[in-house]
Amino acid sequence: KLTPVARSAKTAKKNVKVTVSLDKQDKAMIQELKDAGYIVKYRFYRSTKKSSGYKRMFLSEQPIYINTYGKRGTMYYYKAIALAYNKDGKLIAKTELKQCRYAKRRWTK
Repeated sequence: KLTPVARSAKTAKKNVKVTVSLDKQDKAMIQELKDAGYIVKYRFYRSTKKSSGYKRMFLSEQPIYINTYGKRGTMYYYKAIALAYNKDGKLIAKTELKQCRYAKRRWTK
């Protein structure tokens, strides 16, 4: 069971950069999947509430998402899930959204 943690930071252009952080054991598991020929992707979610209302924002093979829009003064909460696909592009496994610890950042742009 992977336990991803979302981390956020401001970029130079005042956008929000969300990064998925994994511990050593989780990184090793992801690397084993990649070595076996599976494709690992990350799907990012955003909400204005801490515990509910997360909406899908972005899908990437990299554990990084840069949010470029939002409403000034609004606090946004970010989460991410990891998805594993086989060589044919069929989804074979994914983490649950509730497994991920959230990151938060107030939109100031």
